[in-house]
Amino acid sequence: MFSRRLILTALLLTSVTSLHAQDYRESDPFLDENIIAIQKLHDQSAAGEKEKTDLLIATLETLIELDPDNQLYRVYLGSAYTLKSRDVFPGPSKLRFLKDGLKRMDAAVKKDPENCSVRFIRAVNNYHLPTFINRRDNARADFEILLKQIQTDPGELDARTIQAIHYFAGLAFKQTERDEEARTVWQAGLELQADEALNEKISKELSEL
Repeated sequence: MFSRRLILTALLLTSVTSLHAQDYRESDPFLDENIIAIQKLHDQSAAGEKEKTDLLIATLETLIELDPDNQLYRVYLGSAYTLKSRDVFPGPSKLRFLKDGLKRMDAAVKKDPENCSVRFIRAVNNYHLPTFINRRDNARADFEILLKQIQTDPGELDARTIQAIHYFAGLAFKQTERDEEARTVWQAGLELQADEALNEKISKELSEL
């Protein structure tokens, strides 16, 4: 299953942590070579290495040709297109890459709505998009669904991933001044004590409420 694999990618995207190929193997020895390569490329692309974005897109498009029903690849490709939109010169191409990326992520979630990993990738991506793109409400809705999903059936998600969901959900609630909901979610996340970096981030947010 790919659920933990894409959560790692989401954390890379938001600079919660920084992992490389060997780190991926150590955290999950069952990662296949395709996923290791994708995660490393996404890390480099998110860090601003524009040439890695093109390689990431080409790699994912090839993998989707071989496995067209893999929604993990598809949501990942959507995220890659939004990164490409960040990099290109302002104009029609920038908007085209952005719209294509959003469309691909939405389609992946629609195809596999119970897949926490796929939804989490879209939620984190949408949360970090500029406000004028009007995807913040979509991100908050995704986080609310994710919170319900992990309460009823966390599946293969580990404690670190679940803590990350609590962290981002709290941030999304705080954006709309839902401070008490954010506090409740962060306190629940902090109790997990699953990741030192996330513990520090959540503690900081709680101290500022």
